[in-house]
Amino acid sequence: MSGFLRTCVALTVAALLAFLTGCSAGLGGPASSRSARDGVIRFTFAPDPIWDYMNETGIVDEWQRDTGYTIETSATWDEFGLFAGGHADIISSASFEVPGLEEQTQRETVIIGKYNAERSRILVRAGDPAQSLADLRGRRLGVFTTVSGTLVWSALVARMHDLKLVDGDFDIVVADIQNLSNLLARGEIDACICYPDLSARELRDGSVRPLYDGKSSADLFAELVAPGHDGPMGNVFVARKDWVDGHPGEVSAFLDLWDRGLAEWQAHRDEMIERYPQHFAVATPEDIEFMKAYVAEHDWVTDEVRFDPQWADDESSIFDLMRATGVIGEEITDPQFLPTKGVQP
Repeated sequence: MSGFLRTCVALTVAALLAFLTGCSAGLGGPASSRSARDGVIRFTFAPDPIWDYMNETGIVDEWQRDTGYTIETSATWDEFGLFAGGHADIISSASFEVPGLEEQTQRETVIIGKYNAERSRILVRAGDPAQSLADLRGRRLGVFTTVSGTLVWSALVARMHDLKLVDGDFDIVVADIQNLSNLLARGEIDACICYPDLSARELRDGSVRPLYDGKSSADLFAELVAPGHDGPMGNVFVARKDWVDGHPGEVSAFLDLWDRGLAEWQAHRDEMIERYPQHFAVATPEDIEFMKAYVAEHDWVTDEVRFDPQWADDESSIFDLMRATGVIGEEITDPQFLPTKGVQP
C-alpha cells in the first residue's frame, strides 16, 4: 500500500467531505440507470444546495431540452463506491484526494472542473491566548478525520511552524465533525480543524474564535504557495478519463450547466441558505442570518467551473507542498487536469 493510501485509510470519508465543503442536499432528477450511454451523463454527487436549486427552478430541465443531453443523478454519500463500480461518469472529490481515488478504484481519472475551496479553519476558545498552532503544541486538537482537510493543514503546519500535526506534536482527538466546535466551547479539546457552517452557533455566540485572522486552509495555501489561487479545492468534478476522451460534447455541456449553477449561487446565495438551511447546518433564524453574513465575507464557492493551465499548475502545487513536508510520499503523482477555459467543444 502506498504512503498516500496509508494516510488516506478510508476514502469513503470523501463522501462526507462533499457535505463538509458545501456539496450539501438531496439531488433532484432521475436515478441513474448506471449503464453508460451516449448522450447521457451519469452524475453521482453528495447532496448539494445549488444542484437542488437548479432542479427545483427548472434549470436542469431547460438545459436538457436545449442541449439534447440527459443527466442522470444518484444521490449518495458513497460517490467513490459507485465510481469504482463503473456506475458513474462524474463525481466530486477533493483535488488532493484524487490520487488516492485512482489507486483505490483502479480507474484513470481527470479533473474537469472546480467547485469549492477547502474551507476549514483552526478554531480555539475565545479566551485562549494562542495566536497560531505553534502556541498549541502538545495540546488537544480535534479533527473529524486524519485525512480530508487535515492533510492540507498537516502540510501548512509543517511549512509554517516546522511541526508535525498527526502522530507528532499535537494530541489528536478524532470526533464527530458536527460536535467539534461544541466540544471546543466546553473545554474538552483545545482547538479544532472545523468548518464554519458546522460551527455557526459557537462562532455567533463568541465562545470560539478562529486563528490566522479567520483564514481558511485555502487562504493560507494561496499566501504561502500560490498567490491569487482559490484552492486547494475541497471539491472538484472528477471524471473517468476514458469517458471524457469519448464524450467531449457531454463534458462541455456539463461544465456549462455548472457555470449556470455558480452564477445562480452568486445571484441567489441568501435565498439558497434560507431555502436549504439544513445543508449549511443551521436551523434557527439567528444562525441562518449569521451564515448568510459569513458566506458573504468568506464564500468558498468558485466563480467559474472551468479553469486554465495556470490554475491547474497552481492547484497541483498542493502536492509539491505535501511531498516536501512528508505528508505524502514522493511516489505520489499529481492528478490529471483538463483545462477548458475559453475552449469550445
